[in-house]
Amino acid sequence: MKARLIPSLLLFIGVCGHVLAQDGKTYTYHTKGSLAQNSRQSAQEIEDIGEIDEKGSSTPFREKLRFNVDVRSAYTTNALLQGNHGSSDVIFLPTIEAGFHTALNKYVNFDLDTKVESAIYSKFQDHGFVGYSAQATLDYHIREGLPRFYTTIEPYRYESFDTGQLQTEAVGFTGGTDWGIAFNGGRTLGFVGYSFTEYVSDPTIDTRQAHRIVAGFAHQIRSNLTAQLYYVYQYSNYTDFDRSDSQHTVAGNLIYQFNDHWYGSLTTSFINNDSSQDHVSYQSFSTALGLSFHF
Repeated sequence: MKARLIPSLLLFIGVCGHVLAQDGKTYTYHTKGSLAQNSRQSAQEIEDIGEIDEKGSSTPFREKLRFNVDVRSAYTTNALLQGNHGSSDVIFLPTIEAGFHTALNKYVNFDLDTKVESAIYSKFQDHGFVGYSAQATLDYHIREGLPRFYTTIEPYRYESFDTGQLQTEAVGFTGGTDWGIAFNGGRTLGFVGYSFTEYVSDPTIDTRQAHRIVAGFAHQIRSNLTAQLYYVYQYSNYTDFDRSDSQHTVAGNLIYQFNDHWYGSLTTSFINNDSSQDHVSYQSFSTALGLSFHF
């Protein structure tokens, strides 16, 4: 993937910081457009950033596959996500991801993403977990310059890293839309999006409905260095008992591309979660260094 074609990758790395958030899962955000498109894109480059690929059916099968390994080390001021007390910790966050993407026709794309991720705490070791998830997405985009619409099914399961005991498992059903536009000579990308997700979980105490709004910018500083700043608002309504959460996240990151396969990242985020249940209201500041291999 070329440096100028990495907005989806940037958003994925940035939003992955939410592994420390209350949802207990990560989510991705996809967008349109590219950074610094100074030359005509190949069909595969277009597919990489989610645009219409009229030759998708002739794309070699290998080019529809992806494999990523991401290793991050994060410092957070509130590892327990409880109140505002200083339960700071350093957390090791390795992730392995495999995916498949293909154009079904010039308007509709299918994407399958599978992931194994874990969190290893330095101080609060009994809070470590391993998670397994899959995400199947159909998206529809009528033409360049208009929003994309998508629907996603995502099952996930999180277990205690030490004991293997179930922490939570659920299936999420999502519908959403997103839109991005490049400007500043193609070096800056603005993006917005909205999604609604119904989570059916076990234990049922985690069954909820979630509305998410995201907005931000990505800017190519150099051909191999990109910065991103974004804001996410999420409202969650838990259907099995009297709880609702309003969560605000402000985050930014720097992505450095060493070559076609290796990326480094520096991510910083602040989360403010206001809940109707006082014991799960919290604030948290996190910063992380990461190294990713993409194949």
